[in-house]
Amino acid sequence: MKTFFKISIVLPFFLVLIGACQNEKSRKVQNIETFAVLFLDTSQANNEIDKKIQNIETFARLYGYARWFHPSDEAQGIDWGKFAVLGVQKVENIQSDKELLDTLFRLFSPIVQGLKIYEAGNHESFNPHILLSPDSKAKSVAWQHYGVYLNEKSNIYKSERSNKKSIVTKLSNLISHSNQNFDLMPQFGEIINEPIGNNLICIIPLVLLTNDASTYPKTEISSLSRLKSEISNINMGSNFNMQVNLASVVISWNVLQHFFPYFDVIDTDWNKVLDETLESALENKEKKDYFITMSQMFAKIDDGHGIVFGEKMYHLPIKTELIENKIVITASNDNLLKRGDIIKEVDGKTVMETLAEKEKIISGSPQLRRHRALNILGSKFDSGETNLVIERDDNEQNVTISNSSNGSMFFNPVDERKYLSETIVEIEPGIYYVNMTNCTEDDFDKKIDMLANAKAVIYDQRGGNRLGFFQIIPHLIEKSVNSTWWHIPQTVYPDRKDVVFNKSNWSIQPKKPLFRSKTIIINVPSVVSSGETEMGIIDHYNLATTVGETTAGCNGNINTIYLPYDYTAWFTGMKVMKHDGSQLYREGFQPDYPVNKTIQAVKEGRDEYLEKALEIARLE
Repeated sequence: MKTFFKISIVLPFFLVLIGACQNEKSRKVQNIETFAVLFLDTSQANNEIDKKIQNIETFARLYGYARWFHPSDEAQGIDWGKFAVLGVQKVENIQSDKELLDTLFRLFSPIVQGLKIYEAGNHESFNPHILLSPDSKAKSVAWQHYGVYLNEKSNIYKSERSNKKSIVTKLSNLISHSNQNFDLMPQFGEIINEPIGNNLICIIPLVLLTNDASTYPKTEISSLSRLKSEISNINMGSNFNMQVNLASVVISWNVLQHFFPYFDVIDTDWNKVLDETLESALENKEKKDYFITMSQMFAKIDDGHGIVFGEKMYHLPIKTELIENKIVITASNDNLLKRGDIIKEVDGKTVMETLAEKEKIISGSPQLRRHRALNILGSKFDSGETNLVIERDDNEQNVTISNSSNGSMFFNPVDERKYLSETIVEIEPGIYYVNMTNCTEDDFDKKIDMLANAKAVIYDQRGGNRLGFFQIIPHLIEKSVNSTWWHIPQTVYPDRKDVVFNKSNWSIQPKKPLFRSKTIIINVPSVVSSGETEMGIIDHYNLATTVGETTAGCNGNINTIYLPYDYTAWFTGMKVMKHDGSQLYREGFQPDYPVNKTIQAVKEGRDEYLEKALEIARLE
């Protein structure tokens, strides 16, 4: 949040200047007066923005506690997306902390039984007896989150209230059941007692009592009806809406605040990110601005799965890489550009400035962020042209290129590889090359005996995999091997306190024929997620030699947040380490033989990754 001079300090300065010129009313005095008024107006506007952000941040923290950790039936009967918009509307223009306290209490108390909000410095105690049920057989009910269930795309993750029947949508089937997810559960009387901002502290019970009919105590019908009526009047719409945008920031920030499992290994001040994202959202003028704001928010968690989807981009018909500290074109589908050209400027900005801007909207490890940013260097949200300044043969020239190419930050279809159209090819006697981008399982099976008895097989996964190593690994082993452990967070307390992880993994059994050939793998940072499950097994059991670059450093099932305008956002919902327990996140798997490309080799059309792989393959 911006810091401004206090008006009480600055105003006397202007009054002195004006007083000094009273004897000769001049244009200078008028200018000073005008500047003073403009300064005061700007300062007042900035202070109002600061206050708006503070209010929404306070609402956001209370929202997260109530939404995910208070187990009342009333809280399950509202639309929490619309509630977030209503909350933003209610608090954004409030000027005093006292009014904010009263507004928040009126807003949340119909669905949060036992809620207290008080000013810091005042002592408030909580008496759990106000929550006791007259039913002697009532059971405790509390939230238990296995990961967190957000929607039908939450995959293996679920969120349930203990001792309550629930309807869970999974794989498009409705399953009615009543259970306790796991043993961890807060006890009756446990509360959230946390500061939420604006000098306010909240108390929220984590546990209520329930019988087969409802949780206790019940809310007064009139106050609950009033709240539901206000929520029903919220129009989410499909047009650009600032309050909807701010509400989606509140929702997304809270999901990650309470359930993202990697805050312990990243250097991110998540409270500061909330402040920055709300401030950025207030400056958005159209949907693509909001897309950038949300992408920058998810970029702060360094998650290779932390991606915002929904905005089309138009790409340049080139592939670029950072080689010898220069941005070099390594492949081109435009006859104005060729391999070895060095990009100096993009639309009037230095190429490194342009690269840095792209990296700000991409989440992931440093190696993955750089790889994906290079894939979309020069890309735009609107079709048109991009002006480049390139260096060729020590001479600079201006080139205008159309943004019309297909592609994405994941894989660039503009490719320089020699065997791009091949599936499996014998490139030297006894040495086979498998292009995993094109090769299918059927292609692999047809040549499996040949590959099993080859001198060496080079597997190239630079363009993504149609053929995965799950089909190959069984032929590289003589006994079963295990995947690494999947650690799914079991959460019952907010702010990731006292999280317990459920561990599971699985095995791969050997198949015939057993490959006697040397196995060599070409890796790049685009090897991510399931690719790193495979690489984890290969690395731990020493099943292959790797060349190229470090992999992405991101694995585990994703979870999905729905955003306005048909945007969606992903994040990793579980923690995955390497087999030995060391950190995979952001680190990835380093190659046995790193390859540093050269500009000269690019100009000559040489593939230094494949050259290194062949060098290893030829060894006896």
